[in-house]
Amino acid sequence: MPSIQENDFPVESCTPDSAVDKKNTSPPAPSTPEKVAMDEPFPFFGLLCYADALDWMFMVLGTMGSLVHGMAPSMSYYILGKTVDAFGNNINDLNAMVHEFSKLVPYMWFLALITLPAGIIEIACWMYTSQRQMTRMQMAYLTSLLSQDIGAFDTDLTTATIMAGATNHMSTIKEAIGEKMGHFMSNFSTFLVAVIIAFVCCWEVGMMAFLVVPMLLVVGATYAKMMVGMSATRIALVSEVTSVVEQTISHIKTVFSFVGENSAMKSFIECMDKQYKLGKKEAITKGLGLGMLQIATFCSYSLTIYIGALAVTRRSAKGGETIAAVINILSAAIYLSNAAPDLQTFSQAKAAGKEVFKVIKRKPAINYESNGRILEKVTGHIEIREVDFTYPSRKDKLILQGFTLVIPAGKVVALVGSSGCGKSTVISLVQRFYDPISGGITVDGQNIKELDLKSLRRNIGSVSQEPALFSGTIMDNLRIGKLDATDEEIIEAAKTANVHSFISKLPDQYSTEVGERGVQLSGGQKQRIAIARAILKDPPILLLDEATSALDSESEKLVQDALDRAMKGRTVILIAHRMSTIINADKIVIVENGRVAQHGTHEELLERSTFYSSVCSMQSLEKKSSKSEDRFTDQVEEEQDSATYKEQSFAAYEQEKKPEPTSKQSKQSIRKRTSAFNRIFLGTFKLVPGKVLVGSTAAAISGISRPLFAFYIMTVGIAYFDADANKKVSKYSIILFLIGMLTFFSNIFQHYIYGLVGERAMNNLREALFSGWFEEPKNSVGFLTSRVVSDTSMVKTIISDRMAVMVQCISSIIIATALSIAVNWRMGLVAWAMMPCHFIAGLVQVRSAKGFATDNSKSHRKLISLTSEAVSNIRTVASFVQEEEILRKADLALQEPMRISRIESIKYGVVQGISLCLWHMTHAIALSYTIVLLDRKLATFENCVRSYQAFAMTIPSITELWSLIPMVMSAIAILDPALDILDRETQIVPDEPKLNCEDRIVGNVEFEDVSFSYPSRPEVIILDGFSLAIESGQRVALVGPSGSGKSTVLALLLRFYNPCSGRVLIDGKDIRGYNLKSLRKQIGLVQQEPILFNLSIRQNISYGNEGASETEIVEAAMEANIHDFISSLSKGYDTVVGDKGGQLSGGQKQRIAVARTILKKPVILLLDEATSALDGESERVVMNTLGAKGWKNKGELSSKITSITIAHRLSTVTNADVIVVMDKGEVVETGSHATLVSASNGVYSRLYNMQIKAGKD
Repeated sequence: MPSIQENDFPVESCTPDSAVDKKNTSPPAPSTPEKVAMDEPFPFFGLLCYADALDWMFMVLGTMGSLVHGMAPSMSYYILGKTVDAFGNNINDLNAMVHEFSKLVPYMWFLALITLPAGIIEIACWMYTSQRQMTRMQMAYLTSLLSQDIGAFDTDLTTATIMAGATNHMSTIKEAIGEKMGHFMSNFSTFLVAVIIAFVCCWEVGMMAFLVVPMLLVVGATYAKMMVGMSATRIALVSEVTSVVEQTISHIKTVFSFVGENSAMKSFIECMDKQYKLGKKEAITKGLGLGMLQIATFCSYSLTIYIGALAVTRRSAKGGETIAAVINILSAAIYLSNAAPDLQTFSQAKAAGKEVFKVIKRKPAINYESNGRILEKVTGHIEIREVDFTYPSRKDKLILQGFTLVIPAGKVVALVGSSGCGKSTVISLVQRFYDPISGGITVDGQNIKELDLKSLRRNIGSVSQEPALFSGTIMDNLRIGKLDATDEEIIEAAKTANVHSFISKLPDQYSTEVGERGVQLSGGQKQRIAIARAILKDPPILLLDEATSALDSESEKLVQDALDRAMKGRTVILIAHRMSTIINADKIVIVENGRVAQHGTHEELLERSTFYSSVCSMQSLEKKSSKSEDRFTDQVEEEQDSATYKEQSFAAYEQEKKPEPTSKQSKQSIRKRTSAFNRIFLGTFKLVPGKVLVGSTAAAISGISRPLFAFYIMTVGIAYFDADANKKVSKYSIILFLIGMLTFFSNIFQHYIYGLVGERAMNNLREALFSGWFEEPKNSVGFLTSRVVSDTSMVKTIISDRMAVMVQCISSIIIATALSIAVNWRMGLVAWAMMPCHFIAGLVQVRSAKGFATDNSKSHRKLISLTSEAVSNIRTVASFVQEEEILRKADLALQEPMRISRIESIKYGVVQGISLCLWHMTHAIALSYTIVLLDRKLATFENCVRSYQAFAMTIPSITELWSLIPMVMSAIAILDPALDILDRETQIVPDEPKLNCEDRIVGNVEFEDVSFSYPSRPEVIILDGFSLAIESGQRVALVGPSGSGKSTVLALLLRFYNPCSGRVLIDGKDIRGYNLKSLRKQIGLVQQEPILFNLSIRQNISYGNEGASETEIVEAAMEANIHDFISSLSKGYDTVVGDKGGQLSGGQKQRIAVARTILKKPVILLLDEATSALDGESERVVMNTLGAKGWKNKGELSSKITSITIAHRLSTVTNADVIVVMDKGEVVETGSHATLVSASNGVYSRLYNMQIKAGKD
């Protein structure tokens, strides 16, 4: 006796996986046919282009299994109709009735048995073939990516677009050509067979399909479309709030130091207000949409059963066949609506396929597979003739203009010039990452366009400013230079690069894992490994782009020694801002505005070039003779390589923190709290108790629809055999309509009220979390952003979606149980006894609708990681011709997912087959037990069928409730870390003590016996009894080797942390006694890596000082030597700088950051390598301003400046009033430059003489 699969027709809103789906990734300057092809819709069957003969066989078998699966429900309803007819034809003859029922039982068992193999074949075939096809598609995608020219990655192929293709798009396509196809076919075949059976049984009712089905689909589609539109809006708003959170937390030091908390909070609350307004609109739309579906469904019930009554009374149809037709018509609409989300998946797959195949079919302008001439031996003679060039992403800006340069073989040529003049572009063109617009480049007299690209790049070695390492061991990274290198060759290259001694000291030596992108190593260590890699390649041409600019003196010395060895006997193109690294070049070329302005040797340019001589004079150290410092170099190498395990800057430290708190510290720092479950549910009730009660009551009323429908639909089937069938059925028709009206209003109240409560709770938690992180930042940026934005959305999910449905399900179960027992307690108990079979089958079908396959991103983690790393380091991949090696690794990475898919497809196929068998088996058992009860005269047929259907109909509510509970618990588990963050006791509170009147400071700073260790590494002492007194107006410089604690001093002064012992005093008062916001307003910070927000230049300069006038902003920009550049921009000060200032060069960003500090006019100025990214002229202007004794106020000095500077280049600190030399967290020397240099055995003297020696060498 089949149960009627009736649903509340929830049509889930579904949004494309990625906003990038709509981005155009067509190749540059495509031909017209290609452009037309890209604008055309992508054909769905185009997704199957990687299927072979075996895949097509699997798809045919899967289709057959889906069709048999789909036919079974409609046939079971037909058998139910025959059962009702057997009752109607033998109302007065119980024995005949029982005999007829007995004939129908075998058919029910046959359906159970035939669906077992059908379910197995359906799932197993569709799952396995989709994995096979996806594997080939992923390899084709990666192959195409690696064959693209570098220009494509500057424009169309952004990292976000590529990773969306490798993850979301691939997952969507696999889902569509696999399980979703089987699910769609089974549901559609149920719809088709149901309509056919309805016409065969009662054509009048069958005709209702043309009214009922379109009406329900239109209502559902309209609701879904509105929700999808609002989902797209929500995604945009979530992206906006994510940007605010990520930008704020990633720049938290800048936010703190410029007291930008209120500004950030204001932006955050504005985003939350927008989301709340959208949430209200979503809630009412959801309530109206689902309410309309309810009333449309019950109106369909009412009309269809009435039409059936007319057909029966006119004798044109039998009562049982009519009820079978009625149920099939209603189920046809249900199953078709179940298939609707699959259509949306297919549509998404087509969109995803369009993006994926754009990449796969993209024809690169420069293809590494292109065959060309191979030079037998490359000597390295390079000629660049009249080259013009623009980057593909900025075609309106000419970078090189008639650039001409001849580089003889075996010579070292250095390129110097201001930021943006085109130096790095020359190196990119020589490697043929791009082709020039006009002009040509030759190597040994051959145009590089005619040479085999792989051969060309194998003969060129490259070391960039930011070395790219890959996850794996040090040995793996070194072997990139030469895949077939022996261990001895690798060790020899490491020795040449000054890195062997460091590697040998590691526990695993060359087998040490470097981490993703080499995060386990310091900058100097990574740089030397990159140099060793280039040396192992043994190229005749070596390109060095700012290879030492980001390093401190000790690291630079080691790396420079390695470079000097690497350059011997090779053609070298060298770029550097530090003159000491290029003075020994055979030719130095000055580049201005994309042209060669002057060239010559160091001595020649000192005489002829004003620009070159001024830069050298700024950077030069005093000309002193110095003895060899070889012994000190060895000591520095020891200290430098061990420094990684000591202290790093607080910026690096914060990035390294683990997302999970350590056991003892977390137990102490997190207060005891009630369980998260009680907290959310009780907290929701306390938030708005009246609304929660009204919403829960409405949800409980909505729960009556399933059991009452089942009860009345079977009552109608029996009523068809009464003499006054029209009258009775009319009454039941009106009752069903009234139930529909009741659930219409209850759905509106239920979803609207719970929607608002969920939105309010989510916003409250987000604001609490976001404001809490202004007090004490912890862990990585991604971790915190996820907690504030992604995790908190679970609160809304739990309250708005899950809680309301849980109340509705509980109500439905209680009503159904009571009704079933009241009608016939024996059948009610049997229905309960068979509930596990129904329940298991229901759970499996819910899972089947979602898809059995595991998360694509998890099973393909290795491939995704490999793709991400290859794309992020695409220049390194291309330079070292690693494309084929990466494809080999990708092929290996795909073997495990294929093996897992083979096992899972069989496993889940068996699960699906058993669940279908159980579902039909319970109906056969119910019919058999009905025969027993009738035979023993313990019940009437009418009560048996109503009792069974009332409960069996509500089994989906039990399944749904069971599915919701683990989902809610998982959501709560995700929320736990966010609640831990909310509960953490703050050690540093910005607004305490309360500010009565602003404390103006004078600028006297003192550290009294300060000891400090970072919280996550308490065993590593960073500062040990550090004491230092600085008078107001003094210019103090902190110098010392890496790991000595210099950056930590600045962090403590800004009170990012509290010292473990000792005190930090300002004007004789412990800084813990100052209102922290007030204090930070009077302290300025300029960092080595300038931090800009995704705002306009004006907003960035005035950040934290929003009341500044336009005149003050312009004056600050002029003092930072950035006003002329800003004025040259089309939008001037209103130009948006992009994410993290990405639209500007490093020097431009630094000068804007300096202008921001100048506008603040701080009493205490902290400079952490503030001019390292600036060219010579900008550095001179900026240092004149930052090195002043006071801030100018209308032409006069208004206040003294106490400045504390950290610098690795000692030439920038020689004019300081006091130089403080630090080592291992202590002050080892203090004094003026002259005093410290005169102490021949002092640390400062040795550092200074080492830099002198490096400059001379």
